[in-house]
Amino acid sequence: MKHQKTRHRRPVRTRAELARSGPVATAVALQRMSSHMTTVSIDIYLTSDGEPARELLSHLGWLIALGAEISATVKPGMPEAKRLHAALRTVIQMSMDNAWQSSQAGTLDIAANESKALLIAHASIGLDLIASADWLASRIRDGQARLSDVAGAEIYSNEPTGASV
Repeated sequence: MKHQKTRHRRPVRTRAELARSGPVATAVALQRMSSHMTTVSIDIYLTSDGEPARELLSHLGWLIALGAEISATVKPGMPEAKRLHAALRTVIQMSMDNAWQSSQAGTLDIAANESKALLIAHASIGLDLIASADWLASRIRDGQARLSDVAGAEIYSNEPTGASV
């Protein structure tokens, strides 16, 4: 009778544990994020006013949604979280209008970079939010996103949800 080798399996690590481990993986992720942000920043400033820009809006929506939610988690009610939610609503409105507003380029570039910094600083929180950011980005890309898809000023008021702000 042959003796079968028993393989010792390491416990499966969660996404959050993987995000905190491995300096090479972290370095690669940072490099990719930096490269992607350069492309997005260039597109923000080179996109013509009134152009549909669905792909750009989708990328911005994904990134700013992550930043807004991370900020609301780690700094609830702070100006950064409010700014990021407002920027996200601006992206949604542009998507609904099917028109890029070049006057918003600077504001959205700042919001995207703030979001990138938050995602890097709080990667384990961001990993848990990717599915909802993917959902929102796909709605933006498909022209189906609505302002009701994201939180507005009501999350920062003391009034119960649904009350007039």
